[in-house]
Formats: sequence, structure tokens, C-alpha cells
Amino acid sequence: MVLLAGVYAVTQWRGSSADIAVPRQMPVLAVRTLGGQTAEISAAPDKMLLINFWAPDCPPCLAETPALVQLQRWFGGKGFSIVGIAVDGSKSSAVRARIRQLGINYPVYLASGQGASQALGGVLLTPTSLLINEKGQIVGRYVGAIALPVIVWNLFWTWV
Repeated sequence: MVLLAGVYAVTQWRGSSADIAVPRQMPVLAVRTLGGQTAEISAAPDKMLLINFWAPDCPPCLAETPALVQLQRWFGGKGFSIVGIAVDGSKSSAVRARIRQLGINYPVYLASGQGASQALGGVLLTPTSLLINEKGQIVGRYVGAIALPVIVWNLFWTWV
């Protein structure tokens, strides 16, 4: 039990220390819209971005989504936004159904092969989220469902 609490504390409250200690620039990500068109996601100047890799049939992903919806409601458009990327193999019909069911209020795309995942260092488990600062640097990597207080805390310290 103590070990699990320690793993949670390290991965959730601090993120990945390697990503925080040595920020690297976010590459342009190739994704697909739910309609099948090709799109690109890139860092925006003076805007923080949380990229959330998820799957419509992933229980931890579905459990964290209400927190992400609330976060977008609170901070979206104020120098912050969330982008969801449904992992490779997710069907657009299943993603659309989850968007309606969960009231997702941020853009959601489909991964275009493994390109987006590999460009960000590989996403092996869902959900995985990456926090990008206003300079386009990856400053946090969170594997597993994020609790709302954790991400608000990390946003606060990144904005300061």
C-alpha cells in the first residue's frame, strides 16, 4: 500500500522528473479529425496546452474525463486549452459517442498511426497526458488518470 502511494505521489504530483528537468520542444503532431481529414496540433505562443491520450473503452480515461471537462470550463480560452487524442485503433463513432456521453468540451482527434505518440516519446498506457508551457516546452508527463487538484497544482506552478 505504501509503495502504491509513493508511485502515485511521484507520478501525479511531480510528473516525470526527466520531462520537468529538461524541457524539450513539442513537435507538430499529425492527427486525424473525427471526419477523417488530416490535421496538425502544435504549441501556440503564450498558451499552455494539455494533450490527453485516451481511449473510448478505457475505464481510467473515462474516470478522469469529468476533471478535464471541468478544467477546460475553468481555464479554457484563458491562456490554456486541452486537446484529446484517441489512441490508434479507436473508432470515430465510439469517440463521438463518448464525447456526447461525457460532455467533452475540448477538441478531440484520432491518432494517425503511432506518429503523434512516437513524436512525444511514446505513449504506452492510457490515459497519458503531457503539459506544454507557453514556450512550447513539454514540462510534465502524467501516466494514469489525473485528479483535478493535481493538474490545477501543476498548472499553478507552471504559470508562476
